[in-house]
Amino acid sequence: MQTKSLIAAILTAAVAASVAGCAVGDGTGSAKGQLFMLGCMEGDPYGAPGMPTNTDLHDYDLQPSYFVGEPIEDISDGPPANVLIIRMQRNGNALEITDTLYFNIGNSRDVAQCLRGRTVNGVPDWDTTSTGTVDPTVTTPWCGAPVPPPDGSGLPRIYFRQSGPVGSSFTPLGTCISSAHPPHIVSITGVAQDGWIDFLNFGNAEQDTTPPDMRSEVETDFKVDFGQRLRANFHIDMGDDRVQTAMKLGINPPPDPTIGGFLDGTFDFDLTRGQGAQSFP
Repeated sequence: MQTKSLIAAILTAAVAASVAGCAVGDGTGSAKGQLFMLGCMEGDPYGAPGMPTNTDLHDYDLQPSYFVGEPIEDISDGPPANVLIIRMQRNGNALEITDTLYFNIGNSRDVAQCLRGRTVNGVPDWDTTSTGTVDPTVTTPWCGAPVPPPDGSGLPRIYFRQSGPVGSSFTPLGTCISSAHPPHIVSITGVAQDGWIDFLNFGNAEQDTTPPDMRSEVETDFKVDFGQRLRANFHIDMGDDRVQTAMKLGINPPPDPTIGGFLDGTFDFDLTRGQGAQSFP
């Protein structure tokens, strides 16, 4: 059986969409909301889950100042699945000591097909299923109908799924520290258990000024190229990665959550080469 081999074309960074030639990590965006995060410093200043809903949430502001994208190009013999990982960080420090919000795209072509919205004789050529959910009650497509401005981008709204085409995760490794438990980092990971992302720019995917039946087919090896723009608005309903994993594996009961709440925000930058975007040495 052939296995896919991935080569990291991860000499990438982010540049502010409106300014050419800026430094690695430049961009604009925000991520604000309310969260509980257990075990963060003594006294647990970040609240706790309430029953039946999260009633003790604390204001949280990522205050991102560093924006990067990591394209991972698939060079296997089969149909390529070019990965794109988007990172919003509080600062440009190592990932182990800063708060980071990730957007994980397993196949850039899937997202491009959704956003392009091409039809052939009126029939969609994108995935119209509810791919990636572990909740049998969720039957809505991951690639939803366009939401017009000002509430949306006017392009199809993409819904986060636990194992779907687009996911999001959050590691508060700068916020969650404890002097009582060396090495002082409390490792908790939030994941999007629900929510959505509205892309306004995803490379050259969008062709919304052309009738759907006249739009061009998305290339099999589609990827966001260097110099192209990544811009989106999002809403994340945060869950605990351990809980979501237990649900996938059928572990009952799952562990109690150590993180939860919601984040709303935006990002806007251009994908550009640069050593600073690598997430590994």
